[in-house]
Amino acid sequence: MPAAGYPRFTWRYEHQIDGQGRASLPSKWRPESTAGLTFMAVMIKHPSEAEFVMVLPMDQFERFINPICDGDFTAPLKLAERHDYVDRIIELELDSAGRIALPKEMRVAAQLKSDVMFVGCINRFELWNPKAYEIARMSEQLLKKVQNPEKT
Repeated sequence: MPAAGYPRFTWRYEHQIDGQGRASLPSKWRPESTAGLTFMAVMIKHPSEAEFVMVLPMDQFERFINPICDGDFTAPLKLAERHDYVDRIIELELDSAGRIALPKEMRVAAQLKSDVMFVGCINRFELWNPKAYEIARMSEQLLKKVQNPEKT
């Protein structure tokens, strides 16, 4: 069940990023009210080596960070894991026009210059460079063939 106020994020939508680094959330994904709704954006490296932005409603973000924050805060591996994400997470808010503003560092890392593809993942969504997404999907299809040859 989606978090209160959030729709199911399905399908793919291509949008433009404006000169201030903002992109409009697809209209089917826009909540009726943006008051108090925030997202957490996390830079992720895909197995294809492409970087993309995973955008999570707060309840999904809690699920994402719980394994990272559990355990001994000073254990070397846990410390390293948390540090891996420190500079890769930021809070995003929807403005009154239904846009999100991405920091320049995220746009550069994910190669989001003017075009951005919003990819719905049911309870979260991802922001991709359209060409990088196409390559990532091809690598995923190849991985599926290698891992499950009887299903292809």
